[in-house]
Amino acid sequence: MYTSFTSNVNTVYTDPAIKLQSIMPVARKAYHHGELRESLLKIAEAQLEKDGPSGLSLRKLGRKLGVSPGAPYRHFEDKDGLLAALATRGFQRLRTMMLDAQEGAVGGKERLRRSGIGYLRFASQHPELFRLMFGWMPARDVPELYESGDAAFAVLVEVLTVCHEDGLLSQDPLEAGLLAWSAVHGASFLLIDDGLKVCDMKPDAEEVADRLHASMWSGIGRSRAQES
Repeated sequence: MYTSFTSNVNTVYTDPAIKLQSIMPVARKAYHHGELRESLLKIAEAQLEKDGPSGLSLRKLGRKLGVSPGAPYRHFEDKDGLLAALATRGFQRLRTMMLDAQEGAVGGKERLRRSGIGYLRFASQHPELFRLMFGWMPARDVPELYESGDAAFAVLVEVLTVCHEDGLLSQDPLEAGLLAWSAVHGASFLLIDDGLKVCDMKPDAEEVADRLHASMWSGIGRSRAQES
């Protein structure tokens, strides 16, 4: 996860071209209401899923929205600024999906499993955004990007803190969080890169999370010897 912590130690876009075309009227309408920044981010994310970061250009986005070449630069200093804004929003949405997936869950272990499902779903629904969030580094400090990444990671730590308080962990929540995150994060890339077929697993977020959850507890769970 792109956080200050890490510095120190089936897709929703089934047809990105159609997705991109479908938001164009909305984007233009939003601009007329003085919301050019939001319109740029919407169309940029659709373009990102279609062509990756290399396909993004502030001038091209401006042309698609029918604004002057300099208009996008009033909201983003350069392409790096645009990418940082996209990644920041990505972490915010990742956090939301992890929290939403926990709704109705009882107990720390079930909340952790559900969080993993939310994480995997986000990756599978927004693969290029997910790659951007974890595979790109801004050329300058972007505090809001670090903060959004920390906030997403905090969801995992908070759930594991509950598990720790219930006496379920063999280690502290931060260490357990690093192990749990490594597992679900690696599985997310296998999912979006079609690598799970090697393990004879279906590209299904819930099935993958269930398999991970069962094996992960052998690493972070409290043993019977520790309980006695």
